[in-house]
Amino acid sequence: MRYLVTTALPYANGPIHLGHLLEQIQADIFVRALRMSGDDVIFICGADSHGTPIEINAHKAKLQPCHYVEQWRFAQEQSLSKYLIQFDNGYGSTHTELNQKNTEQIFKKLCNNKDIITKEIDQFFDTQANRFLPDRFIKGECPKCFSFDQYGDNCEKCGAVYNPTNLINPRSILTNETPVIRSSKHYFFKLSKYSNKINEWLNNSDVFQVEVKNSLKDWIGTGLKDWDISRDYPYFGFLIPGEINKYFYVWLDAPIGYISLSEATGRENIWIDSETKIIHFIGKDIIYFHGLFWPAILMSINYNLPSKVMVHGMLTIDGEKMSKSRNTYILADQFHSIFNPEALRYYFACKLSANIEDIDFNISDLCSRINSDLVNKIINLISRTVPLLQKNYNGKITSMEPFIVDRVCEIANSVENYYRAGQINQVIKNVIQIADISNKFLQDLSPWDASKCTAKDAHKVLNTALWSGKVCLGLLKPIIPNIAAKMENLLDLEFVNFKNVLEPLSKPVLKKYIHLFERIVA
Repeated sequence: MRYLVTTALPYANGPIHLGHLLEQIQADIFVRALRMSGDDVIFICGADSHGTPIEINAHKAKLQPCHYVEQWRFAQEQSLSKYLIQFDNGYGSTHTELNQKNTEQIFKKLCNNKDIITKEIDQFFDTQANRFLPDRFIKGECPKCFSFDQYGDNCEKCGAVYNPTNLINPRSILTNETPVIRSSKHYFFKLSKYSNKINEWLNNSDVFQVEVKNSLKDWIGTGLKDWDISRDYPYFGFLIPGEINKYFYVWLDAPIGYISLSEATGRENIWIDSETKIIHFIGKDIIYFHGLFWPAILMSINYNLPSKVMVHGMLTIDGEKMSKSRNTYILADQFHSIFNPEALRYYFACKLSANIEDIDFNISDLCSRINSDLVNKIINLISRTVPLLQKNYNGKITSMEPFIVDRVCEIANSVENYYRAGQINQVIKNVIQIADISNKFLQDLSPWDASKCTAKDAHKVLNTALWSGKVCLGLLKPIIPNIAAKMENLLDLEFVNFKNVLEPLSKPVLKKYIHLFERIVA
């Protein structure tokens, strides 16, 4: 089976933080698991490089926007690589000639299909800044739930989607002035035309989790509005053909970036190949775009729809939303300067499931899970057995205890399917269950104590426990690939995958034991 796996594209306007890493690590684990199964997987991502915030901040930094976004793209790529996240053809960008060509071609198809209309609209204009204000540059009270300090496109409190001019007591975030209303011509995608098709697609598929599907159907039920896909000058993005001061809205060319990034890998026709499954990983804050707008675009141009959209919750820090002012905003590079990146990969894996509940990060909890589970239980099966096998048996391998082998195999056999279903936390639970059974077996028989165990039995016990440790780290390979690679090297194994992970050890363990992972301290 061939898969195309994407993550949401981080905005090229700042560094990678732990919230970004939650999704990137989740997708990377999924991709590595598919490859361990022997599937053909294309994994892509890149910097979302257009929009008014970039244009404004590039001006503040006294840089051309293209240079500004390239600086952030490179910095983001470096940060992601520290966490072993690897994309086919590298970490790209939406600001490329290929993506401009694809955006223009798709826009032309949409026009030919009569899915694009133009109309004069009322927009907020900041007279002091002398510019039209995009929805994210206006704040006010939500017209539905009346929450304060909400953006001009949707409410973070109740999820309502609305026009900026519906905000109560609007203000410009550039000058804090009350904006005035002025008229401007804009291009719209006829999203409303696809209400029935999207509804039918949702009813006949399991692309989304049930709660996400219900939210999308609620939006459809209230009536989908045609989507504004243009923005006024000044703006950093692709100019709309035939216009001199109108640009494609970033939320048109960014998802088209998925197409361009996949084509840049050298694989063509992915989006029209019926044999390729498209998997998107996104946060619950962008469900509307990926569940309504993007599928409608794909329907119009007759491209493949996503087979699965894996929606996750937001990351909180000690139960609080990430915030610089509250010191709950942790950058990827900041964490990496203190801890091994595989500690975070393992910790997120403990919490990632197929639901969309928010996920909390707590440093004490992280240290506890790493030290008590990964080090003391899982790696312990290797660190305690290898030195004794080498000291007492010249590293030779012998038979194993059948009842332990049978129990381990029974638990391990469901792990591959848990990965595919996005239930990574259940993978961890299964592996810890294997480790607990094997450690109890090891401790009960105490092969280091001649009064409890004969030399022959001790050899069998050590070999069984070492094999269990090998199985544990083999099953965790998509999560902690470097630790698994060290284990493979230590035991002189070829590439461990789901087909061979349960095979008995066959070669003598001759290499000197080195620590696979150190305990961590907060």
